[in-house]
Amino acid sequence: MATHHTSTPHHTSTPHHTPDVSPAHHETSSPHPTEPRPTTGGGGHGGGYALHTESLGTMEGHLGRTKDKVHAVGRTVSGANFGAQSMGLVGSTMTGTLNTTVSAAKEHVTRAGKAVEDAGTRTKAVREHYQTTEANAADTMTAAGKHVDAPTEKTAASGSGGGGTPPPGANPPRPPDDPGGMHNNRGHHATDDELRGQYTRDSMQTRPTSTDDQIRATASRLGYDPDRHLAMTLQPTADLTPAQRAEIVAVRNELKANPGELMTKVVKPEIGEATLANQTTYVDLHSGATETNYPTSVAGSIARGSDSAQYGTPQEFRDRLALDDKGAGWTPIKAGAGEAYQLRFPALDESKAMEISYGGTDPVTAHEMQSLSGQQGPRELKPPFLGTGYTGGGVPEWMHTPRGYAGRGEMWLVHADGTESLAGVYLEKRGWFDVRGRGGSGA
Repeated sequence: MATHHTSTPHHTSTPHHTPDVSPAHHETSSPHPTEPRPTTGGGGHGGGYALHTESLGTMEGHLGRTKDKVHAVGRTVSGANFGAQSMGLVGSTMTGTLNTTVSAAKEHVTRAGKAVEDAGTRTKAVREHYQTTEANAADTMTAAGKHVDAPTEKTAASGSGGGGTPPPGANPPRPPDDPGGMHNNRGHHATDDELRGQYTRDSMQTRPTSTDDQIRATASRLGYDPDRHLAMTLQPTADLTPAQRAEIVAVRNELKANPGELMTKVVKPEIGEATLANQTTYVDLHSGATETNYPTSVAGSIARGSDSAQYGTPQEFRDRLALDDKGAGWTPIKAGAGEAYQLRFPALDESKAMEISYGGTDPVTAHEMQSLSGQQGPRELKPPFLGTGYTGGGVPEWMHTPRGYAGRGEMWLVHADGTESLAGVYLEKRGWFDVRGRGGSGA
């Protein structure tokens, strides 16, 4: 997530970059699915339209496999149950809500399974109808004294003599040979399934309590006053006593980011656009300078998705992440912005990849926080940096060392009306795919 201290040269809001030198490649597009295809000469055959009933059979197979997958998901959802005992401290106050959500999910899965099954049944009926129709047509033509090959299970041809318009309903479009998806500007291909958004706002809400409640509960469990401690997290470490700094570290260390957990980072619009285009430079809109961009990796200030998912507009991000730069030019979200660019990616299974943002705004405090936390070096940064391990709005914050994405990353646009939309998907060794305008590529 974009740092609130990007004015320093060591902590920028750009994702870190590892060059990708894979050669670009392109694929030739397939013929139009309804293009007339001449039948073979001889035997009284003329030009006609090829009817590919085998494509309908292939579609049946795909739908059958999809049905199996939906049923497997249904079995998993059906096995979910949240009892008060299993929910620990949350107890019965949450079990009803969660089980209601599970029940709704069961209904959605059931409807999805029924829809896939119905589609398979209809596809089979269409295939059998055309095969029967063509067989009957062949019999009729043969009885009339004209030689016509009867259609096989694989292919069937309609028409008697030259080309022309096929009879109504006798020529369903042939499914294209192209598997779908898209190529990015580096020539790499991704399927439609790969380009569907996985890291939605809802998918990031993995914790049953708010961030503030997590802080209060942890402080109370460790013997500290929860409300007093919560207020203390919003103060610069330079204003705290040594005992208060030790308390801050003790509580903040308990707020974990697990390997694979979704993390987030807000970036400047110009960085977001350059990243989606796989560009290694961008022009800073504030300074006009050309800067280096790192589209294949991420670095700097980040936050857990479960914390940032609580905020739904650019202004909320600007406030809770303390991104008011007072005109300095480093903020990724300007006042009144209509949208915010947010990177979402899984946390690496590497302890050194992320450090809690302990430190201070002066050398003495920075070194004391280093000693208390056991981190490798002191972190001294300018305000609004606090050094408590939280942003100025109270969101738990980590500093991410330059690392590549763990296989996948996504760029989402958070809009001023509270909605969000998928802008792009990063796939390892293939780069970013800008999916805007594709339709159906979102959640």
